[in-house]
Amino acid sequence: MAIPGMSAVWKPEPSVFVGLLLFLPLLFVVIFLVLDPFAQLIAIAMPDGLSLHSFRDYFDNAARLRALIVTFRDSAAVAVLAVTMGFVLAWTLLVSKSNLLKALIWVGVALPLLMGTVVKNYALLLILARRGLLNNLLVDIGLIDMPLKLLYTESAVVVGILYTMLPYAVIPIFSSLMALDFDMVRAAESMGASRFTAIRTVVLPFILPGIVASAMLIFVISIGFYIVPVVLGGATSPFIATLIQNDMVQFFDMKSAAVAALVLILLSMVAVVLTIATVGVDQVNKSTGAST
Repeated sequence: MAIPGMSAVWKPEPSVFVGLLLFLPLLFVVIFLVLDPFAQLIAIAMPDGLSLHSFRDYFDNAARLRALIVTFRDSAAVAVLAVTMGFVLAWTLLVSKSNLLKALIWVGVALPLLMGTVVKNYALLLILARRGLLNNLLVDIGLIDMPLKLLYTESAVVVGILYTMLPYAVIPIFSSLMALDFDMVRAAESMGASRFTAIRTVVLPFILPGIVASAMLIFVISIGFYIVPVVLGGATSPFIATLIQNDMVQFFDMKSAAVAALVLILLSMVAVVLTIATVGVDQVNKSTGAST
């Protein structure tokens, strides 16, 4: 539509030039904060050119191979436990008639997001210590005679990461359950299915893509944890992030640190690609908060 007194014609679509200007900030971010660091990482990890020789040398070390296994084993355990507990808590939030119970669950879910990393880990340190809160409680009620070794184990690391990552399971799963038509559950129960059977045959298939996407998100974030394995696991639960720090700070071995970082990045990308191929981009976006 032409505007009187003006020669230009307004168009609802921006010009190509305007589109390029709007795209430039994102392009700079991708180049200087993603592609350039990744290229430098490859150059440090493979100084003699693109070759798998550096990776073979890295994993010839038994300690580094064990760190990789521990990292992925513990992260997978956290992902499974988080989505399992997340579903139970999200379902309770949806069906419970007790406002007090709902409030307590929401407070429990929100607390890990509001607490600092150091505070969370040292709180768990005091709880899981040999003379900590949990061991003292178990001894006082007569379940055990001697304190258990809870600290500096893989289980302690799993608990520490799980406490941090549980909100990332509860919130996406609760969002998926909110879209569920409960008439389907009632119909299944009216035809003789128990509540458990209705959940297994109706609810879980409906929210399964959300569960898979949430598990992927939790797994990918968990493999990069550093403070939790150091504080709660010690030498018994070495994570790759811990070895990267040791290679850089103690041994000044930038090549090994770069190789380990590439391993983390590539395996995380594999997990993301497999999840997208399984449940689709939209579901992954919903679980990561990338879609509205």
